[in-house]
Amino acid sequence: MPKPLLMVSGSMHNADMYYAAHFLAVDPFIYLRVPHEGKDILIVSQMEYERAIKESTVTEIRSSLDYGRDLKTEELITKILLEEHLNAIEVPRDFPLSTAEELRKNGIEVVPVKEEPILTKEREIKDEQEISYMRKAQRATEHAMGIAIAAIKKSSVMNDTDSLLENGEVLTSERIKAYIEHDLIDSGCTCDGGEPIVAGGKRAAAPHFTGTGSLLVNESIIIDIFPRLKLERYYADMTRTVVKGEPEKAIKEMYEAVLAAQNAALALIKEGVTCKEVHNLVCDVFEERGYGTIRKRSKKGFIHSTGHGVGLDLHENPRVADTDYELRKGNVITIEPGLYDPEVGGVRLEDMVLVLKNGCENLTKFEKKLAV
Repeated sequence: MPKPLLMVSGSMHNADMYYAAHFLAVDPFIYLRVPHEGKDILIVSQMEYERAIKESTVTEIRSSLDYGRDLKTEELITKILLEEHLNAIEVPRDFPLSTAEELRKNGIEVVPVKEEPILTKEREIKDEQEISYMRKAQRATEHAMGIAIAAIKKSSVMNDTDSLLENGEVLTSERIKAYIEHDLIDSGCTCDGGEPIVAGGKRAAAPHFTGTGSLLVNESIIIDIFPRLKLERYYADMTRTVVKGEPEKAIKEMYEAVLAAQNAALALIKEGVTCKEVHNLVCDVFEERGYGTIRKRSKKGFIHSTGHGVGLDLHENPRVADTDYELRKGNVITIEPGLYDPEVGGVRLEDMVLVLKNGCENLTKFEKKLAV
């Protein structure tokens, strides 16, 4: 029988806490799950009590004021645990050491859970409500992507520098990112996972380079957008690579290889397939075409994992990499193969997919087209 689970945190920046309580708060509150009794308890300040009753899905909600005024966190937790006749609890690995020591002085066994996040197994499988939120986030992402690519497509070229122009001014990565961010705000999203990536030219060979300065004709531009719904809190994630003008042969070949690797991975995905099988297939496609891979310890080519889980966190389990995790119906993962060459630039395509029993549903509907 698992031990009772105790978490003490705000939920604004703690996905586990939000998942457990479905209550959004900046200030710390207490969540207690008692498995052998089939119940969970939320203890919040009196100021948050009425809101928690209205918003949280936890059935038993209490005010900290019920236990007395001006109690230290350790004193409050001790009172709660003694009232529930509990002398052993599990806590997250980042649980405050001072609090744990005080609880132990009061005869309570405190056991850190090895996994982080602590609710990893539960959060790996998305229910219908969660999937609907992620569809909503993905539609907002695609709308912003459309605006970004349309601005690049409509741009003209400054002949003496090869810079792209918009209304007579140099079109920059910063300008495209601003278009994306403004549109996402209008769609009810935030970019608290990080600013979008709009990376052009050779510097895009660094996968997480967010992009700065003018965008140039005939060079690849990686656009990676990963917003979170402000209200529902779920993320989406997608990437497209485009070229304004005529892409050089090396970029065309890289794009064709990335698209082939992604299509091969998508065709393989279904319940029971391991992440390692998907990742190795992507490596196979690239190596057969003469590109280096992370599997071969190459410093250019395909130099990252194939994908990752998405949900309340932008990056969560399962990792689509060299792991033995067996995909399960309800996993939502990205498939994002990419190729990177410091002498040429970068190409990446990323879709977000829902794993099904006999395949997958691609939640990303946006077209893939290199030249615009």
